[in-house]
Amino acid sequence: MSGSGSFLVEDFINSITVQLDRVQDALRFKALNRPLTYALKDFSLDLQVFVELDGQGSVRFRNSAANETGSSTVRLGFTTITKPMIEENTVSLAVTRSPSLDQIGLEPDERKKLEHLGVHNAAQLQNLYSTTGARTVSRLSDVPLERLRSALQLGKPQVSTVTPVVPSAPLPGIPAPAGPAAPVKVPPVIKVNPGTARLNLAGSGLIGASGPAIVRLNKKALDIDHADDDRLVVNLPTAPQSGALEVTLPDGDVLEYHLEVEKPDRGISVAADLWEPSRERM
Repeated sequence: MSGSGSFLVEDFINSITVQLDRVQDALRFKALNRPLTYALKDFSLDLQVFVELDGQGSVRFRNSAANETGSSTVRLGFTTITKPMIEENTVSLAVTRSPSLDQIGLEPDERKKLEHLGVHNAAQLQNLYSTTGARTVSRLSDVPLERLRSALQLGKPQVSTVTPVVPSAPLPGIPAPAGPAAPVKVPPVIKVNPGTARLNLAGSGLIGASGPAIVRLNKKALDIDHADDDRLVVNLPTAPQSGALEVTLPDGDVLEYHLEVEKPDRGISVAADLWEPSRERM
């Protein structure tokens, strides 16, 4: 609030909506156990203010002092909402698992500006970027372009290892080398036993605003057994066939592997060539 006691309309509205967003998120969790939940009904908040226009052309509200007349009234009302309404108007629980804005290096004032655009985590920032572009996000949020690009890079979805899930004795995968991806002609090879039922993908940013990463074997999507921001478990077909294994990340990048089903007499073998997966933009 300025020295004159006035405040920007956008700051007031955004502050209210950000807090209401938090209430909605809390109701989303509560709705897991209670089909019908409650909010305040027939309750209104009256704010008596004067409307001012500052030198920068911004509209400001100023609280009315004692015995002042002619102020405007801003009124907020609340009522009950049901579970379907909560689910329709809140983000999915999967998206809330994405790294927060502070975890991808943004400062408090930068986070506040992005929250005003409805961006609260890395998945939502990636979704806004893929829809509008970094320059548009920078212009709308007033966050420097380089700061946004740095945060987007830190929050970029990636897969570090792909390993078969062996119930009795899981074997560690071979991590991909650090550093930028290099062009390769042959995709990494993931060798599995014929009886392998699931694959485990470890990484980060594996759940985006539109859902988890999509894994395909020979162009057929695999069912997801478990999804988290840093781990994805997919079910293989009953009799998996060797072929192309593709991972479409939430940002649209595609990682390519080759799944090789070992012959029964060769035993269990788990390996991944030390090549960085090639990326293609869909």
